[in-house]
Amino acid sequence: MACPSPRRTVIALCAGLVAAPVAAQDNAGPPDPQASPPRGTRAVPTARGGLDVVSREKDERPRRFRVALGVQGGPGFPGNDAFRLGPLVSVAKARGDDPFPYGGVGDGPSLTLIRNGRFEAGPVLRLEGIRRADDLGGGLPRVARSFEPGVFVQYWPSDAIRLRGDVRKGVTGHEGWVSTLAADYVARDGDAWLVSVGPRVILSDARYQRAWFGVTPDTAARTGLPVFSPGSGVHSVGLTSRVIHQFTPRWGVLFNGSYARLVGDAGDSPVTRVRGSRDQLAGGLGLSYTFRVGGRR
Repeated sequence: MACPSPRRTVIALCAGLVAAPVAAQDNAGPPDPQASPPRGTRAVPTARGGLDVVSREKDERPRRFRVALGVQGGPGFPGNDAFRLGPLVSVAKARGDDPFPYGGVGDGPSLTLIRNGRFEAGPVLRLEGIRRADDLGGGLPRVARSFEPGVFVQYWPSDAIRLRGDVRKGVTGHEGWVSTLAADYVARDGDAWLVSVGPRVILSDARYQRAWFGVTPDTAARTGLPVFSPGSGVHSVGLTSRVIHQFTPRWGVLFNGSYARLVGDAGDSPVTRVRGSRDQLAGGLGLSYTFRVGGRR
C-alpha cells in the first residue's frame, strides 16, 4: 500500500486542527487532580479556574465566541533583521459563562487528546516563514515555508503556572526537528482581564540550523561570508507576554509580545552576525468581539 505524501499528511493534519474547537488548545484553568466527579456528572471550569460538577446530559448552554482581528509583526523567519507585518486573527470558544481557554504566545493550533488531572497532551502544528533568495542582502539559499506537525504536553503545577513542551518535525522548508519549552505565569479575572508572562527556550537539530544559519562553500563564494556549519542544540531563549482586557461584555483588546535572542551556533553564524540579527522582536494588537450562538441560558 502506498504511503501518503508529506504534503497530504500536513493538509490532513491542518484540516483536523482547524476543524477542532479552538477551546481544545489549552485549559481555561487547570482541573483539580484530587477531584473525581460522581458517575453521571462532569467537571467544568469556573470563571476563576475552579471546577463545578454538572450533569453529563447534553450541554445546551449557548456557545460563546471571541474573535480578535488586528495586526502583528515580527522577523518572519529566524535571524531576519527586518520587521514584517501581517494580520492577527484569534478565535476562542467557550460554553455559557465558562472562561475562554488560555493559549500561550506561539503555542500554535493544538488539540488535547489526553487529559489526566492537570496533565494534557495531543497534536500541535506550527508554521515557519519563508526566506526568499533576495532576503538578507541576497545570495543565501531560499527556505520554503515550513509546516511543523508534532506533539505537545503540558502540566499545571498550580492554577497560575503552566509548563509546556512540544517536539515538531518540519515536513517542508527546513525539514529539521525543533522543540519549544515554555513556562507561563497566568493571572486572570474570568474573561474581564488576563495577563501572562513566561520564558521560552527553543532547541533544534543540525538540519534545522544548517537551513537557517549555515553557509556552504557555494554560498560563501556567492556572498563572501565564511563557511559555517552549525550543529544541534539550543538556538533561542526569550520571553513572551499576553494581555487581554474586556472594555464591555462584547468589546475588548488583545496584545501579544515576545523577545528572543539567538544563541549558540545560531548566534555565532555569519548569517546572523553579518546579514541578520540575534535580536528577534515580535508583537501584535487586536480588537476583540464576543458573541453568543444558540443554546439555553
